[in-house]
Amino acid sequence: MQAVIAGGAKMARYVKLVAAGGKGWIGYWLHPDEPTDQPWPVIELDTEFSYWGMSGSTLAEACAADRADYHDEPDEGTAFSLLSARLAELGLPLSGQDYDALHEPACAVDPEELTEELIEAERVKRGLARERLSPR
Repeated sequence: MQAVIAGGAKMARYVKLVAAGGKGWIGYWLHPDEPTDQPWPVIELDTEFSYWGMSGSTLAEACAADRADYHDEPDEGTAFSLLSARLAELGLPLSGQDYDALHEPACAVDPEELTEELIEAERVKRGLARERLSPR
């Protein structure tokens, strides 16, 4: 458990959580190896260090796209347009109105893989796992 907590603490350097979400928390993946010419990926994180990428280039877009999946409309595109219009009425216009055109982030550094690597390194430090040899 100490290794998991220590690995998670190291991982926290790359995640800025800003809101509660349906699975846990929502925030931005800020790893320094991510491309700087794109928006920071919006991700959702649960209590077991599972990550999900979210569509959209901002927190508001990502949350609206996520809620569109649960809206009582025939499809996500219609639901997203309605949610987007409502948010604009409330003073929070989204940069995009088209669900199908939302930014689909692809992380250069996979958050789950990095988490596992950090936890495994902490296990090795504590003598709880054998250091793995690199394949040749």
